[in-house]
Amino acid sequence: MTLPRLYEHVTLRSYSEIRYIDGRPEGYGSGSPFAMGLNTLVARNFTDYVQRFKVVGDWREHDMGDYKQGRVPDNSMVLQIVMRAALDKMKNIAAFSWELNTPPLQTVYQGLVGKHTLTSLTIRCQNIRTPRPITIIPPILNLQTLVVYDIDPLCYPDDVSMILLGSKKLENLKLHWSPRMRDAGEESVNLLTLFGRCLAARYAVPIKRMAVYNLYTRFHSDSLQDVVDHGVQTEVTIINSMGSSDPMTVFLDNAWKVAHKQPIPTNLKMLRTDNMDKEGATMLGKFQGLERLYFVRNKRVKGDPSKSNSAAATPTTPSTATPGITSANGTPTITEHQCRSSAGDYLAVIQTNHRTMRHLLLSDRWHLSDNAFFKLCQSCPNLEQLGFSCMVPPLESMRQVVAMVPKLWAIRLLMPPGADFSDKFEHMDPEMHIFAIATEFWRPEYKNIKYLGLGENLVFKLGGVYFPPKGKGTIPEGPENSMNARRTGPARKVEIVSRESVNHVEIWGMDTTEFDPTFP
Repeated sequence: MTLPRLYEHVTLRSYSEIRYIDGRPEGYGSGSPFAMGLNTLVARNFTDYVQRFKVVGDWREHDMGDYKQGRVPDNSMVLQIVMRAALDKMKNIAAFSWELNTPPLQTVYQGLVGKHTLTSLTIRCQNIRTPRPITIIPPILNLQTLVVYDIDPLCYPDDVSMILLGSKKLENLKLHWSPRMRDAGEESVNLLTLFGRCLAARYAVPIKRMAVYNLYTRFHSDSLQDVVDHGVQTEVTIINSMGSSDPMTVFLDNAWKVAHKQPIPTNLKMLRTDNMDKEGATMLGKFQGLERLYFVRNKRVKGDPSKSNSAAATPTTPSTATPGITSANGTPTITEHQCRSSAGDYLAVIQTNHRTMRHLLLSDRWHLSDNAFFKLCQSCPNLEQLGFSCMVPPLESMRQVVAMVPKLWAIRLLMPPGADFSDKFEHMDPEMHIFAIATEFWRPEYKNIKYLGLGENLVFKLGGVYFPPKGKGTIPEGPENSMNARRTGPARKVEIVSRESVNHVEIWGMDTTEFDPTFP
């Protein structure tokens, strides 16, 4: 009864070097685990149970000189044939991931075309400049999710333009370019190689969830904006693309912001980005109904001050932009006024157009004043998760604010790295944090709070309320909120948990620029 479950998800990992266990190589007496796994899939009848199949790792290619002679090395060609044989036997496969360092060839793609159960495809491109066959990936009838990553135009990536045009049920698209082009300021990416067929056919791909990483390319024309149907988009992720302040990329990045019409995703429900330019706030002001907004923390660029403690402007504060200044090494810096202005613009548009907000992760550089924090929670009563930067307000005010968002169950207090109060929090005894949280969060206003984060690494999980045993909880003389009085009163169960254990909570899990080939 357990055998079908065992083979539903199959992952085979290849290693470039032989690994040893207790002094013996893996697969001693037979073949490598990767090879024996493929043998099992081809020779046995377990493939009927496989629904998700992934091959990942580094494939050791022999006779690399064969590529220079215009042919594929034999061991790589045999890999393609064996993979095709295994895929042909998988009648119920729903997701296939090729994440080896050598690309699939036409042999493998032809085996995928007839798979009417296949709905998800993940392809990793090679990252070396050895000439290889470039395959036009054919359309797949019922494909809904396509992920292509490590794209480098100089490393012979496969052509995805046909699968984008022909897969009419495609809803989820994730494109990840190698960061090499942005790091070098190299303009080698051309979006027409991906969407040229769609543009020629005047076909708008109905992508609901789209993610773009490390895009660095020239803006060609307004027509390129029409290859994606923005009216059906519900989720967008843009990381390290079209918004950098790096002088190496600013000219091409700015070309996307001026001299063309900005598309308006009227049905957008989730936006995740590390770009906090004013143009983003303008775009958010052109539609309503956003439910999840995550401003991802990115690595500080050189010259970017990390000890800014400015308070964010409230929506009633006029927001005016001032030119940026340049540090001695030529790198633009973000001034305090620019930070306040950008924060004020975003907070204003959230409170006017997006009162439906459920998840909100603000920038750690936007230090909210008590008034701005109050108005934000007052305007967004449906908040469930909130991450923001501010000084801890008076406890009475904090209780009033939390009472306005009864659905709130995860709070994250952000602190810019290097800030004075951040260093103090990091070096404080965790037991002091636990005591302060336990003796405050037992109150009814906080009954729905399950997680509380302080800074980057401190995360607390809150449990139930416990009361001291009868007869042992006499309150000593002194102020009601004294330390001794709080020790004898009710308290909340609190435990410190790891940062990784809360990745399922979006205000932590979404706060990363690292690429993940899986769609959440």
